[in-house]
This record gives sequence, structure tokens and C-alpha cells, in this order.
Amino acid sequence: MMYLIIKEKNYDSVDNSYDIQDYTDNSEIASEMLQGYDLINQDQAVKFSIVKFDNHFKFKKEVA
Repeated sequence: MMYLIIKEKNYDSVDNSYDIQDYTDNSEIASEMLQGYDLINQDQAVKFSIVKFDNHFKFKKEVA
């Protein structure tokens, strides 16, 4: 399980933008990250949130 910290930027004239700010596989660390990003955020149009991401794909390193 992976936890993504998502940065949402609100715009008046266009759709909001969403960026992955950070990630971790530990829920407690994700909560601490979110608190940190909220604490240092100075922009009223920016919000941070946590999204739980379950990756169903298995990635393998290809050897040529």
C-alpha cells in the first residue's frame, strides 16, 4: 500500500490542478507529512490531502 500526498491548486478561471507532492508506504509518516505540508503552506488556494494507492501491477526489471 502506498500513500500519496496530493497538492491541489484552486484556480478561478480554469480547472484545479493536482500534483503528487510526496509519497510513502507508511500511514503514520504520511499523516506527519500532511501535517508538515499544511503547516508550511502559505497559499490559500493550495490544499494538501492523502490518497491511499493500491498498486495492482508488479514491475519487473527487464534484463537485456
